[in-house]
Amino acid sequence: MNRNDMVDWLFENGDAVIRYRTATEMVDDKTDYNISSLRTQLMKTSKAHYWMKCLKDKRRLNYIHGSYDYCFENAMGKLIFMGIKAGFNKLEDSSKSYVKWLKESLESISDEPIANPIDYFYENLIASFLSASGFKDVEPVASFMRERIQRIYDFTKDNNFSIFADKANYKGISSAFKKHPFIDPELYLDGKFSLPWIHDLFAFSAFYEEFPKEIDHIISYILNKKYQDFPEGYGIVMAGVKRYTVLGWNVWLPGYKSFEMSDFEKQNLITRMILMSPFKVARQSNWYKNCLSHLEQFKRKDGTYLFPKEYLKEQNNSYFINGSHMGLGENRRTKDGLALESTFWMMKLKDF
Repeated sequence: MNRNDMVDWLFENGDAVIRYRTATEMVDDKTDYNISSLRTQLMKTSKAHYWMKCLKDKRRLNYIHGSYDYCFENAMGKLIFMGIKAGFNKLEDSSKSYVKWLKESLESISDEPIANPIDYFYENLIASFLSASGFKDVEPVASFMRERIQRIYDFTKDNNFSIFADKANYKGISSAFKKHPFIDPELYLDGKFSLPWIHDLFAFSAFYEEFPKEIDHIISYILNKKYQDFPEGYGIVMAGVKRYTVLGWNVWLPGYKSFEMSDFEKQNLITRMILMSPFKVARQSNWYKNCLSHLEQFKRKDGTYLFPKEYLKEQNNSYFINGSHMGLGENRRTKDGLALESTFWMMKLKDF
């Protein structure tokens, strides 16, 4: 099958998510499709109902970041992958409460003598997912992310990979953290962390046209072997006076060093390729090209793809950002359920 045949196959055989995303993202002439009807069909699915219900306005941080489906990051991430973004009335309504949450958090004044970068992490998480959902121009999302992009670029532009300090110079670090390196406080003196988090990639895709030079350089920094040699999960940060915590979520890339991967690395591979795929420098990298070559082994005789189930994990109450919600609503018990999802994702990875 050529590309047009593959698009037709996806649309004719897929369920509501694949049909909607195929018609809105892959076809040459959208006028051939009733987008309004496809949108209605999508919102009527049990999956859309479930994930919209998970997107609740709760005033506790564990409803923002965590592994449960009801956490903002997992519900919003899943909705993005289902194609449900700005323009869907229910999502428009739900997003307002998170914009308000971000605004209130940014305006809050702490009496702590040391700013806690964890607070900034939560703010960045909210702003990043809202950006990718089509709310990049809404304040304070827009101003927050523009400052964030410039901050990361200013640090990475000189390719500085010396990010750790000697733990011996700091008192009160728990022995439970002995395996983790200590991140130099110079990187977050004001509580604003200067290194990229995996969640930033959502925002980068939304702001890429505005900051192509800055974002491509940040992506180059991430692709550098010295960055990929960082431990998974950055390390320890100061969270107050003699208070410390581990701050993770760095952009580690499965397949960077080898395709002898654990199941956890396999479930992260396609998610991280999707997040890196909008950026020219990423698509031109050896890592991305090698990953595509690796996935080609799962091509079927008819031109469609069938990935092992470990590559497209779908599991309740797991982190979306770790590739645990890659399902697109297909019934994987049917002959082509997993093949439809595999083929859709492969076309997205190659469609640039």
